[in-house]
Amino acid sequence: QVSADNTVTTCKRVEVEATDFLDKEEYEEDEKKLENEIVWVNVVIFSILHIAALYGGYLLLFSAKWQTLLFTYFLSVVGGVLGIAAGAHRLWSHRSYKAKLPLRILLMIANTLAWQNSLYEWARDHRVHHKFGETNADPHNSRRGFFFSHVGWLLVKKHPDVKAKGSMLDMSDLLADPVIRFQK
Repeated sequence: QVSADNTVTTCKRVEVEATDFLDKEEYEEDEKKLENEIVWVNVVIFSILHIAALYGGYLLLFSAKWQTLLFTYFLSVVGGVLGIAAGAHRLWSHRSYKAKLPLRILLMIANTLAWQNSLYEWARDHRVHHKFGETNADPHNSRRGFFFSHVGWLLVKKHPDVKAKGSMLDMSDLLADPVIRFQK
């Protein structure tokens, strides 16, 4: 809801300027000013991980035992389906269900296996993504291209708008969770 003073009030009572939602021309002009500062440590780590994954794929196809293939599949399901989809995404980002402490601990461990930042960072970035989608405040803004929205956003410093808008979100529910505080 936009009020007379040009602020938008959301359901969480976070106020943002209506001008934060740019039209296409303003957005493209703003993009021209944007410079990506590469985080070289992340580039090196991602490069090593992808080279190792290619080598691992080769080994799985040509020399691994069936038990290794089964274990690899199990770890990908635990990390991806449980850790990311059921944990970081559905439970902690969207709060779509409640979980008792033992399940939250299991989901935290599964999320750690997925190696996609801490639960707190993952949930915060995802909440910012939904709240400020397709603006410079969106951590993985698809308007910056396919590569950026899937991987590139992890290889550069966050846009200042991501940090500014992310700090405005109410994250007290996550900070109140001892499992999140432990992993953080």
